[in-house]
Amino acid sequence: MTRNANKNNNECEKCWIFDLNQFKMITDSILDENTLVLEINQNYEVSVLMDYDVSLENGILTFKDFVNDNSKSATVLTGSLKTGILNKMSQSISEGLLNKTTNRRTYYITEPTPLIGHTAFGLIDRGTNVIQIRGLSGCNISCPFCSVDEGIHSKSRKNDYYVDMDYLVSEYEKIAEFKGYNKLEAHLDGQGEPSLYYPLPDLVQNLNEINSKNKGIVSIQSNGVHLTEKLIDDLEVAGLHRINLSINAMDEKFSKGLSGNKNYDIERIMEIAEYIKNSKIHLLIAPLLLPNYNDEEFKKVLDFAVELEQKTPQTTINPITNKKNPIVGPQLCLTYQFGRKISKMRVWDFPKFYNLLEFYEKEYLKDGINVDLEVPLHGFFGSHSRKRLPCPFKLNETISVTVLMDGRVNGEVIGASKNRVIQIIDCKTDVNKLIGKRVNVKVLRVKDNVIVGSMVK
Repeated sequence: MTRNANKNNNECEKCWIFDLNQFKMITDSILDENTLVLEINQNYEVSVLMDYDVSLENGILTFKDFVNDNSKSATVLTGSLKTGILNKMSQSISEGLLNKTTNRRTYYITEPTPLIGHTAFGLIDRGTNVIQIRGLSGCNISCPFCSVDEGIHSKSRKNDYYVDMDYLVSEYEKIAEFKGYNKLEAHLDGQGEPSLYYPLPDLVQNLNEINSKNKGIVSIQSNGVHLTEKLIDDLEVAGLHRINLSINAMDEKFSKGLSGNKNYDIERIMEIAEYIKNSKIHLLIAPLLLPNYNDEEFKKVLDFAVELEQKTPQTTINPITNKKNPIVGPQLCLTYQFGRKISKMRVWDFPKFYNLLEFYEKEYLKDGINVDLEVPLHGFFGSHSRKRLPCPFKLNETISVTVLMDGRVNGEVIGASKNRVIQIIDCKTDVNKLIGKRVNVKVLRVKDNVIVGSMVK
């Protein structure tokens, strides 16, 4: 950020102005008395105290005491002021970002923090050709069945994370190279709503440039709330292959309840679904069955997807399989340790769920409609085993870890060791006393290079 600023400022004849528009991450700005409030990547906010007499208009700061003064001394002084503002901005972004959606503190993740090891941000390799891309955490709705207790009403999530795009892409390419590039899927998902990532089209384009050369794709999960026709157009141009759109009820009141958001508009989501269906992006509607709770609504979502497919048949070819993908991907709601639960919901096993889907297939067939509801969808999407990144740790070994930041949930801090981030749980020490220090950690989990441990003396 500083290099670009210095370059632009040297070229600027009016030394008394400081153009904030040159920084792509700053998407809006206001001046509240002597506090500069910056919107960062649309979803975050940070405040910078101004020790100088300035005004702000259209993203341009003006140093009032130096207006129309192009003297050498004024140039030197304003240059120093701009450097000071940049330093304050950088410090504020690294220490005090606020997620405007969840009202949680947000850590801006960039080098040298590793991107492998945590489930809340970064990259996850589960030994297949699908690499999970988690550019942020935090969700714009609060589903009462959320498996990770996300949204503004979360009782367990205390911090959010945002990963710098250039860093995310460069680290992804390292994994892509390790896996041989061929037929990879970069799948944007996470503990939150992936479409909130900004700049999303740029991220998709960069990932697609890596994958598309070797018959790979980029896909994303979304609840649809943040999607617009303009964003879909931009994602289409960027090369997005598929959107997994979550729709869990068709009834207006029921759908609002399942989203935990009174502003959830199922009619708007249906419009967005149809718009995607008419684009070059493949639409996969992914309804979630909560047995004994949304059974009827689940079937209505299936009907909506089937009708949409009949109206606008799928034409997009998946280059990994060289085949068309299905319109619908039914899911079964499970319960998790930190997740929210609906008391009326019954827990089903998968054979019972598969039997229900088979029954629905036969019902559609009676009406002359051939619908494939087979799950899981690995075969359809071309998911397959691929060599996985080696894990530098062994279960139950004790390792030395540098503590970097506060954790995602209470009692957790995040550290780093051997190019992995470590979730250190059951931590009873004040995090502010630990940051920057090395601690001994017993490794409790290493599966899929998601590293969890607890401190030992």
